[in-house]
Amino acid sequence: AFALPFRASLGIMALPWRKGEVGEVMADQTSVRLDVENHSSIGQFLWIGFYSALLSIPTLTLFRFWERTIVRRHLWGETTIGGEPLEYTGRGSELFIGFIIAIFTVVLPISIAVFAAQLLLGPEGLVVAVPFIYIILFLLLGVAVFLVRRYQLSRTVWRGVRFEQRGNALMFGLVTLGYLLLTVITFGWFGPAMQLRLEKRLWDNAYFGDMKFTYDNSKEARTEPVYLSYILAWIGIALFYALIFGATFYMQQSAPSPDMIGIEQILMLYAAIFGGALILAFFVAWHQAAMVRQVTKSISLGDVKLRSLFNTWDVVELIITNTLLIIFTLGFGALAAQMRVWRRICRKLEVDGALDLARIHQAASRGPRSGEGMADAFDISGGI
Repeated sequence: AFALPFRASLGIMALPWRKGEVGEVMADQTSVRLDVENHSSIGQFLWIGFYSALLSIPTLTLFRFWERTIVRRHLWGETTIGGEPLEYTGRGSELFIGFIIAIFTVVLPISIAVFAAQLLLGPEGLVVAVPFIYIILFLLLGVAVFLVRRYQLSRTVWRGVRFEQRGNALMFGLVTLGYLLLTVITFGWFGPAMQLRLEKRLWDNAYFGDMKFTYDNSKEARTEPVYLSYILAWIGIALFYALIFGATFYMQQSAPSPDMIGIEQILMLYAAIFGGALILAFFVAWHQAAMVRQVTKSISLGDVKLRSLFNTWDVVELIITNTLLIIFTLGFGALAAQMRVWRRICRKLEVDGALDLARIHQAASRGPRSGEGMADAFDISGGI
């Protein structure tokens, strides 16, 4: 997660909306300029992180569901489009119920199956069963990602109109499983294609009210160096391990004996670790920034298109400053660090085109009744 003040200018046809159901539309069409901003402050999120950590002790970490709801309501509500804030309508109880459902329908059955395999199949049978267990876990991982997206969009409202994620969670899980297997078979080289294709499947089934988002991986979007940066990220990983190996070899050879490693050898090892980490961070940051820009350029809603100016330095700077923030706040600053990522991405966002809001009706579905429990059970939901 990164950081950013949400700021972008849109030339959009905006109308005051009425909160309503299917069939109700906005009225009094006027031409306005929509500025997108986020007014969140670090101090506010540090305070939320502090008291949430204290409350998690007597509640045995169960307060995290209400913490996440509080964070989202602040973050959504402090993000405005044309002066109108987003609204998060989810509840902590929904997240808690979703978690309980996931425990009894997913986590507990899988745990029982693994335990039974250990008792009944023996070591040799367990070796055969383990790959099938991992396949099921990877399938459920994709399902969990889809359910998170569906719940969060259904609880996001702007000017009284809900967002919506349509599609089939199981099908998305199967596609994710197939892409993960391809990524493993290709030693990771299918990774960028997997991410781009999964983004397309999600955005092509996302709606604002009854207006459909589209994901068009256009020629302009493909100008981003996603694959070149990915190759260099692999090179960065190789250089990192080469530096560590070289420093370790030098330390062993230059020391008078294995038991007499001097300060020079120790400093050389630390220099190699930090130097290699900086090289790796740069290449990985370049790839992540290119991926954000390509995905953003591919998204459109009606005649409105998005563009991101997110760059390598944004990633590197956020990694460094957010790491220091978390360290010096003893972990309480984790939520503030994620908020800073949100702000930075928004600040780098540009929106072009006109949107006729008079054509948009309320979303057909209110979304699921419970929250993203499976993602929380697999610990992939994150702080926000």
